[in-house]
Amino acid sequence: MTSQERVIVTVTFVAHLLCHASVLLVTGLLIPLREEFDLTEFWVTVLPLTGYVLMGVGAVPAGLAADRWGTRPVLGIHFLLTGLACGAAAIAPNAWVFAGALTILGAAVSLYHPTGLAMISHGVKKRGLALGIHGIAGSLGLAGSSFGLFFASTGNWRNAYWIISAVAIVCAAVFWTLPIRTDHETTTTTKPSSPQQRSGQSLIKLLVLLYMAMALSGFNYRSLMTALPTYLTASSSGVYTGVGSGGIVFVVFLLGGLGQFLSGRFADRTRPERLYVLLVVCSVPLAMLLAFSAGVGRFGAASAMALALFHFGTQPAENLLIAQYTPARLRGTSYGIKFLVTFGLGALGAAVVGFFWRQSGTLAWTFVLFAAVAVVVAGVVFMLARSLAQHARSSAPSPVPNCP
Repeated sequence: MTSQERVIVTVTFVAHLLCHASVLLVTGLLIPLREEFDLTEFWVTVLPLTGYVLMGVGAVPAGLAADRWGTRPVLGIHFLLTGLACGAAAIAPNAWVFAGALTILGAAVSLYHPTGLAMISHGVKKRGLALGIHGIAGSLGLAGSSFGLFFASTGNWRNAYWIISAVAIVCAAVFWTLPIRTDHETTTTTKPSSPQQRSGQSLIKLLVLLYMAMALSGFNYRSLMTALPTYLTASSSGVYTGVGSGGIVFVVFLLGGLGQFLSGRFADRTRPERLYVLLVVCSVPLAMLLAFSAGVGRFGAASAMALALFHFGTQPAENLLIAQYTPARLRGTSYGIKFLVTFGLGALGAAVVGFFWRQSGTLAWTFVLFAAVAVVVAGVVFMLARSLAQHARSSAPSPVPNCP
């Protein structure tokens, strides 16, 4: 990588980690928030709901803004607004103000994904490697709940938000001093299979299949994130089994980051749609093994780790496909649509997990459903791969006949 590319990868790494950590912080603070604001279990869990919705809904306008004004100003606003929102959460005197702060935070983090991924796609030649590193940051950011749990145990949950706020504001100040050139100044050379050389009808068909696969994968992602921590850290009676089990959950998410890194490396060397199919197909039996393990013992932990490795590995392949098959001038918008459908349908995953848990008394059925949805995703991505192969054959130049 060039020095410019390393700056882009570093900036997006920090921003991605901060994005996930700030949003998930509240999930480790539910008990102290419930006690301080005198809330029921239901109301304390819906405090961040509006912010979660804005994470998806705000992604499309964020992508449009990145395409219109460039990724640099939008990413700077992301850092600054994240810092201000977390500062507001830290001084919230009541639940209403706290929920309002989390709503602003949701709007702030919605700016990141379409902008950061567009920055990578425009400014880094080895996109797969950069997207793999980017994925590690997201997995580390999932530890935001653990960060919150630590400060909950100290008796001062507000310090967690103060720290995130300070980090975000410092990042905003440093970011504006960096000599980052992105957007169309450093856009990599378009491949022969670029959208400029495709018919509009062909491009629409490809994108419909791709977004369909990503929407279903988003459903599985939210289901996994909702069920897995409790599934691995609680016994069948619902009693938590200790810190050691929580450590297993953290390791599972770290392996998810490793899966993204390895997937990104391979995606640069092969066709990403083929890698996508392989990873989804491998996740099906692993999800079934996790369901039958009941989430206990070494077998349950190993199944969860393997599933995370393959499932999270699909994300660099998805992002690389968008970078390859969408116009550069609409790259931010294209990523915005991805996160709209991913977080939009994904939100239903949490509700479905709750429904199955209530009806069956176990979270194991979540992973049976995960496997079933993964089968559908594999079928959609297989159709996508066939469409791309057919287009490549039809686009190949015809042999010139020899003239006598």
